[in-house]
Amino acid sequence: MFCQSRLFRTVSTCILLAFPVLGLASDLRPLSTDRPDTTESPYTVDAGHFQFEMEIANATRDRGLREFSLAELNAKIGLDAATDLQVVLPFYTRIQDGAEGFGDVEIRLKRNLWGNDEGSTALAIMPFIKLPTANGDLGNGDFEGGVILPIAFDGPAGWSCGAMGQLDLASAGDGEGTELVGLISATISHALTETSAVFFECVGTQSSESAADFECYFNSGATWSIALHTQLDAGIRVGLNRAATDFMPFTGISTKF
Repeated sequence: MFCQSRLFRTVSTCILLAFPVLGLASDLRPLSTDRPDTTESPYTVDAGHFQFEMEIANATRDRGLREFSLAELNAKIGLDAATDLQVVLPFYTRIQDGAEGFGDVEIRLKRNLWGNDEGSTALAIMPFIKLPTANGDLGNGDFEGGVILPIAFDGPAGWSCGAMGQLDLASAGDGEGTELVGLISATISHALTETSAVFFECVGTQSSESAADFECYFNSGATWSIALHTQLDAGIRVGLNRAATDFMPFTGISTKF
């Protein structure tokens, strides 16, 4: 009886202490995620709060080569009113040739330049570095990095719009030296109901390597809000030219607290 009473008091105390924290949830900015589209969000996580964005699973097929990934997590913490720190952890990937395991970790710092809390536009800058943590043949064993510039703006008729430019300093395909890789994207989204929305996106990427071809993609999917700061998503990425990966269906979840 004493143990049960003590356990009850402990649980009750924890619940009571949690109420003020839970009460702050309505004061947070609306959930804005860097997934499921390629275009990153210019909005940062509220100071002192956490946001987890996970690609639960994706399957890639590229001219007969298949790849499967599980549980790629982007863990974020708000450092101040305009800055968050992100760590991207690719927990499991398997390629058809047998390579599998943990992937390369990315560390990213997003700084909102304007529009975090108000206005019809928002802009951020996000430098990042890739750490060579991948198992076996999943990575190239080199440090890489780059910078991302995402922008968001209100479109007509209730559409939300975004665009992004990204420049990476990556290892050359032949394993010697480095190359620049540029990426541009544009996305639009629109609410279907109070808790769901759909998005459409075009993405292009080009390497400075002389033999590299331009790659072009069309991405589309939907999001479903299942709680105030929690959403599910699903969609597909489709290559539009021969150089691009054929297609990749995916599903994910994101939450902030």
